[in-house]
Amino acid sequence: MHHTSLEDDSGGIMDLVLDCGNTALTFAAYENKKRTAFFHILTDRTMTVDEYEIKLKPLFLQANIQHIRGLLVSSVVPSINPVIEEVLFRLTSVKPMWLTKGLKTGLAIDIDHPSELGADLVADSVGALAKYGYPCVIADFGTATKWIGLDANGRFKGVSILPGLMISHEALIGRASQLMDIPLKRPSFFLGKNTTDSINAGFFLANEQLVTVMFAAIEKEMGVPVKKILTGGYSQYLTHELPSSIVVDPHLNVDGLFTILEKNRG
Repeated sequence: MHHTSLEDDSGGIMDLVLDCGNTALTFAAYENKKRTAFFHILTDRTMTVDEYEIKLKPLFLQANIQHIRGLLVSSVVPSINPVIEEVLFRLTSVKPMWLTKGLKTGLAIDIDHPSELGADLVADSVGALAKYGYPCVIADFGTATKWIGLDANGRFKGVSILPGLMISHEALIGRASQLMDIPLKRPSFFLGKNTTDSINAGFFLANEQLVTVMFAAIEKEMGVPVKKILTGGYSQYLTHELPSSIVVDPHLNVDGLFTILEKNRG
């Protein structure tokens, strides 16, 4: 088997986590429980092990990722799992653990079919419990937009799922042939007077309103004051005028994965 090792004699012992999402593969490395690297590449279901290795090897070297002790992968893209497993083994000499039902997460799940709960929602929830406590509500703006409620006992109470920012935006642009190539730029008004401003008002301002309205609605449904956390790759578009009560945390998912890795050592 072709094998490449990144090891040399510098650097300490590290842990590595990977979140395989529909849009991006997000990596984070930890040394002495501190996050030392965070980067992502686009998910590509057509790429081979060799192609992923060519893309990832320079990033691993740049992030000084070596001497890996623990390696945990969460994936919602089953078709690429064998490719990811092999490329990670080539780069780290470690066979990854996968976030499946058999792992200890410390998360109590109070929904109809707990086994259906996606790995991404589990990682978000564990990250929130570890970093912020409970009760809390998480808004995760990724490929899909997800709202997660964790109750006063830290139990997963349920989730709201809607099409993600980019899915909705691309569907709109794709369906209307005169709307091609609208540049994303936040306007200062809700009512645009031309196509570009109007679509940007919806993309930025309407979604910012959605953030605060949904937090308030779910908090009311849960019946207790909650911590409010905004995360996910597209959350960066929505942070302009958020209330100070909302914490923006782009690392919630990977920090949750690291917490789960810690619980499953040995």
